[in-house]
Amino acid sequence: MERPLPALSACILSAGLIGGPTLQAQVHFTAGNTGVDVEEMVTGLDVPWDLVLGPDGWIWFTQLHGDVSRLDPATGTVELIYTVPDVHVTALSGGLHSLAFHPDFAAHPYVYLHYVNSSTTSVVRRYRYDADLNTFTEVSDPLLSLHAGASHNGSRMVIDAEGMFLICLGEGMQSPLAQDMTRTNGKVLRFDPDGGIPADNPIPDSYVHTWGHRNPQGMVRAPNGIIYASEHGQANDDEINIIEPGRNYGWPDVAGLCNTPTEIAYCNTNDVREPIHEFTSEVVAPAGVDYFNAPSIPEWQHSLLVATLRGRALHQLKLNDAGDGVTEDNTYLSMTFGRLRDVLVHPDGRIFLCTSNHDYTGGSGEANDKILVLVGEGVSTGVQAPASPALRSYPNPAGDELTIEGNGPWALLLRDAAGRTVLHRTVMNTARIDVSALAPGVYQAQADDGRTRRTVPVVVQR
Repeated sequence: MERPLPALSACILSAGLIGGPTLQAQVHFTAGNTGVDVEEMVTGLDVPWDLVLGPDGWIWFTQLHGDVSRLDPATGTVELIYTVPDVHVTALSGGLHSLAFHPDFAAHPYVYLHYVNSSTTSVVRRYRYDADLNTFTEVSDPLLSLHAGASHNGSRMVIDAEGMFLICLGEGMQSPLAQDMTRTNGKVLRFDPDGGIPADNPIPDSYVHTWGHRNPQGMVRAPNGIIYASEHGQANDDEINIIEPGRNYGWPDVAGLCNTPTEIAYCNTNDVREPIHEFTSEVVAPAGVDYFNAPSIPEWQHSLLVATLRGRALHQLKLNDAGDGVTEDNTYLSMTFGRLRDVLVHPDGRIFLCTSNHDYTGGSGEANDKILVLVGEGVSTGVQAPASPALRSYPNPAGDELTIEGNGPWALLLRDAAGRTVLHRTVMNTARIDVSALAPGVYQAQADDGRTRRTVPVVVQR
């Protein structure tokens, strides 16, 4: 059920420092032979949680107490879009967490939010965004009603190659529930854009995609199609996982790798998926994670970047060629800006970080929370996205069959002149499509690999 909201005009805020070439570096460090400047783009925030690049080119972000805002990465302008009225904040956190966009936002301009709304529950709601008013004008009843706790509620949302949502949730400080398949605690759930259970979920008639998680707080779908997630351990067992459908990740019977006799026996019996990386020297509390492959910092190409809370640093995890293992763990900005909650790699090669110094382990003595931007040598701070990979369609005009080629895996959408989606499928590299039933006319083919959207016009003619 959708119900109208009163129209609200956006509040335009002045960023602490304005983006673009006028920003002054606060910190400078080197990554190998590459210099990196760190600049403050926005100050005066209160526990920003999730940074997401929007379809409008702005960076949308949530704050713990309910604010949803967007940041112009070219100017540093921040606009408040909406404040969620029923957010429940606890002494240990609770509050507003993750944000995601409908996979076909042009036709369905919906924004999805996950937040804690009571001492024992959280919800995912869908909001309709009005670009002219720059606010939400409709809000759904909960698409998902979830179990929660005073803390350890996750969360991040990503969209998979089939256009379905994944959300990672913590065990709510109730560890046994991570293995309880009747509860949503300690799970990664998969749902469709209307909140339904996809028919191809690994467990029939269940949202559960994976289970056995303690407190996953970061998740990203990389261009190689792999979904990576970060997870808090209890001691020296913080993890980076690859999310695979229908797998058990072991908590609370396994912490980190399967490397004790009891854990090995449990892992063999329960088909436990081990992490690809375990932080063993200290408790870092990994939070947001993103994939980096830009030329701005060559030494970081094909890496995961991980923001850490207790570790108060940015970790660069170099991946092996297959992307299923970590070969290096390098630490930057240690104890420089405090707790780091999320990291976002912009298409132009800049890296955005947000701090989390006002949550329960921070305090009033900490500096205000900020959004920082990291700029590698030779990269303009203006928004100049790299050229998109080639997308080719033929024959054009097409008669009864159309072939579309690109570097997959990617989600393919075909839209008619009115913007209606007439086809949606997952493609590895080449798609051969029967268009004999389509009316003659001009269509737009869109390929989305999780980081970049490419479009090409298609003409159907007979």
